[in-house]
Amino acid sequence: MLQSMRDNLKGTAAIILAAFFGFIMVIGGIDFFTGASGGAADAVAEVNGEKITELDLQRAIQNRRSMIMSQYGENVPADLISDEQLREPVLRQLISSSVMRQAAQESGMVMSTAAVNKAITDIPAFQVNGTFDPQLYRDALRRMGYSTANFPQIVESDLALQQFADSVTESAFTTEADAEQVVAASMEERDFDYVVMPVQELLATTEVSDAEIEQYYQENQSQYQRPEQVAVEYIELTPEVFAANIDISEEDVRSQYDQEIASFGSDLRRRAAHILLEDADQEKIEEIQTKLNAGEDFAELAKTYSEDIASSEEGGDLGFTTGDVFPQAFEQALASLEVGQVSAPVATDSGTHFIKLLEVEQSEPPTFEERKGAIEGQLRTAAAESEFVDALSRLADLAYNAESLAGPAEELGVPLQTSGLFARDSGAGVLANAQVVEAAFSPEVMEDGNTSDVLNLNNEHSVVLRVTESKPAGTYPLAEVREQIVDRLKRDKASEQLAKQAEAFKEKLAAGEDFSKLAEEQGLTLETSDKTRRGGFGERGEINNKAFTLPVPASGSDELSVFATSSGDQVVLELRDVREGSLAQQSKEQRQALMQQLASVNGGAELAAIRRFLSDQAKIELSSESE
Repeated sequence: MLQSMRDNLKGTAAIILAAFFGFIMVIGGIDFFTGASGGAADAVAEVNGEKITELDLQRAIQNRRSMIMSQYGENVPADLISDEQLREPVLRQLISSSVMRQAAQESGMVMSTAAVNKAITDIPAFQVNGTFDPQLYRDALRRMGYSTANFPQIVESDLALQQFADSVTESAFTTEADAEQVVAASMEERDFDYVVMPVQELLATTEVSDAEIEQYYQENQSQYQRPEQVAVEYIELTPEVFAANIDISEEDVRSQYDQEIASFGSDLRRRAAHILLEDADQEKIEEIQTKLNAGEDFAELAKTYSEDIASSEEGGDLGFTTGDVFPQAFEQALASLEVGQVSAPVATDSGTHFIKLLEVEQSEPPTFEERKGAIEGQLRTAAAESEFVDALSRLADLAYNAESLAGPAEELGVPLQTSGLFARDSGAGVLANAQVVEAAFSPEVMEDGNTSDVLNLNNEHSVVLRVTESKPAGTYPLAEVREQIVDRLKRDKASEQLAKQAEAFKEKLAAGEDFSKLAEEQGLTLETSDKTRRGGFGERGEINNKAFTLPVPASGSDELSVFATSSGDQVVLELRDVREGSLAQQSKEQRQALMQQLASVNGGAELAAIRRFLSDQAKIELSSESE
């Protein structure tokens, strides 16, 4: 389990961890890593005398990069995550964070140890199945270059900053007059009737001449510009390409299983608990030893004295070790204990430990049938990775100066893939990858006809390509856009014809004729829309939006309108009544929610204003490299 937890910190889990730190940054307008490194590194900026080091900046850049990559995957544009692109905005964010953090400190914002511990144990990246895992926590900190001593200090600082931000945003308020204005507009209701005259019925009988098509094409060529396009053939290498064709014999599976069983016998695991004193004096050590000698409960003493927040609330429980998890002195002391026995004080780099052996576990080896499927997968993956590495090492030589990639693909035993014409922003799949697009449209590949370099998109995904066809930017020929133009002209003509009918319909309404009777005579459906609010989708949304642009009808009359929708349909609309929204008509819960939302908006604006003011007042010095 310990090894699986270590593995969980690689790949996706590492991005999840970075994403959490990004969450801290987003909610407070701050950056989690500021001030984490101390002052030894070169300063890139000073804010009121507080240094922001190059290490701080690099950590923050890597954090931002990980957040972006978790959103885009391997298709992230290369220039979006470059140091040059990220350095300036991230440094500005660090400066803003420093200013706000100093303000929080000057305001006396502090966080209790319990609040800090809870914030850490609530971090999803430190949990297994929703429960905080001490070993996962320690492994994560070790990988990031933090210790269990300084990490809580960083969390405390950022939580204090968040408390400062909350003190601004949560104290904001709004007045009922402001809320009334918002409700009057946002919850306004309108009553109207309308009919839709569909253009589709006229299209079949509407004709356009060749001369009209040619004239429209000549006058509107700007609408029919074709971007630069290429078609490519390419070889895509991943281990999965080879895995499907690899057969694993039962003999190989059995041999691997036998090797596992041979090494399984030494799999003795010990479950440890400890009380950690990071900077303990002899008096504190003797105090704990005395209580242990008196038979006091080890777990309760751990909760009281241990400074390891990851395990103290669990009675000091650290989980299992196979002898290679903890420092050597710790492991040696643990191995010398009997179950239930507590060691004398043991000194390591992290402090002084009292160690208790909770449990010894000798695992039973799994059966062959239990392990067969997993071993097959492991052997297939290993073989596929080996073939991938071998193919990758040969790909560049095989593809260099090749007139076609068909030969290299056959030689490597992988499929040759081809594409149709695509533009820089219209490729699909791997052809949307920024590196692939850049290579396909580069002069040496697109114009000179050379094969691209091998593009390593990540450690297990590589591509090489050749352009098989290219088209320069220009105007689409009439033949390719003729159908679009014909449809456009037909719709315009039909809509013009409908517009005349709609105006005639409107004139009859204005003269006092009955709306429902007129609709019935012309085979149209009268739609009634009462208590209608803003918004909507599709054609109905267009109709609603138009209804809300009309002036309020004069007393004793209706407001009439004729307009075309984006599809070319004509609409005759009669607005009958308009009622402003009223705060008093909303439920108590709705009023409270609205007031809270408006206060939140005001609070965000106030916090932004305070941040700008503090930044303007701060003494900020940038190094020459950062200016």
